[in-house]
Amino acid sequence: MSKWKYREEGKRINKTVLQEKSLEQLRESKKFIEGLLDLRKSEKLSKTYITGVKNAVKYNNKKKIFVDYRMDGTATGRLSCASYNAKKSMGVSFHTLPRETENNIRSIFVAPKDHAFITVDYSAMELRMLAHIAKEGNMQQAFKSGEDLHTYTATMVFNKEAEKITKLERQIAKSTSFLIVYGGSAFNLAETMGISRKRAEKVVENYQRAYPGIFSFMDHVNDFIRENKYAYTIFGRRRNLPDVDSRDRKVVNRALRQGLNFTIQSSASDILLCSLLGIRNKFGRLGMKSKVVSTVHDSIELISPKEEVKSACEIIYDEMVNYPYAREKFGIDLDVPLAIETEVGYSFGDGVGVQYDESKVTNIQDIQDYFVA
Repeated sequence: MSKWKYREEGKRINKTVLQEKSLEQLRESKKFIEGLLDLRKSEKLSKTYITGVKNAVKYNNKKKIFVDYRMDGTATGRLSCASYNAKKSMGVSFHTLPRETENNIRSIFVAPKDHAFITVDYSAMELRMLAHIAKEGNMQQAFKSGEDLHTYTATMVFNKEAEKITKLERQIAKSTSFLIVYGGSAFNLAETMGISRKRAEKVVENYQRAYPGIFSFMDHVNDFIRENKYAYTIFGRRRNLPDVDSRDRKVVNRALRQGLNFTIQSSASDILLCSLLGIRNKFGRLGMKSKVVSTVHDSIELISPKEEVKSACEIIYDEMVNYPYAREKFGIDLDVPLAIETEVGYSFGDGVGVQYDESKVTNIQDIQDYFVA
């Protein structure tokens, strides 16, 4: 039997088997698979984090873990966080703690007594960097108007009004933004979102019409890398990419993807590092006891005495949204506004959202009530 006939026969048999299964049997199969995936996820959490934290605490002889941040740990320029090793125990990498809506494992990391844990994330940071660097006017307008970028993108990709965009369409638009920027294709989009290849191709085609500046920018970066064998960022950071001269097309494509990723991801990372320095310096000048305890990708984690929370959050807003350190030290002036999401709570895994009017905290009473409750 030929390979083609063998595949077709296999498909026919599988289809027949599925048709013969009762709806209840299919539900039970789905339930089993979901349970198996949950089990694997729980085993990962237990082995890496629960056991790792216990071993680290035992090794340190105190209820704390420590992490190893490295300036040169990634080729993109991001800070890297090496796993914490306690006498060959499993590592504890603060960077990779998952965020769940229930039983959030991040909650094992708590603030000291009479302190609050502040978690602050840049919102869509890398796409904001892309809009700035690529000079893509439509994407810049979305950020300037304060609209949800992925809904805005979906309106253009699917030619629908914002209120008629479905959750799936928004997710497809979101996935497309990241796939396109980081070297993905219609094939990858189809696999990621579970849609047909034809539909994925149409989405990518519409995306290109919506954001032509992004594709012009990508072509420019690729041409520059081919000619100069390196890529550079708005901060002047440089990454050499000699593999672009390889005779292997896959190696060349990887080098081009790395160069594009670098121009965006490294710029976003350096903005965050400048903000981190600005926050630390201002806390020091004002004699505050609030301090930075970690940074995770596009976020900064801090602890603050409860009486300093309002002042700390307002300093955080100014340094991260207005980025005075990057403006002063590097002359950075972005074409798009930056935005942050801030939570204040007892731990890394819980909290109440902070609301701002410009840099002023407007819901301090809600935050205070949270700690009283």
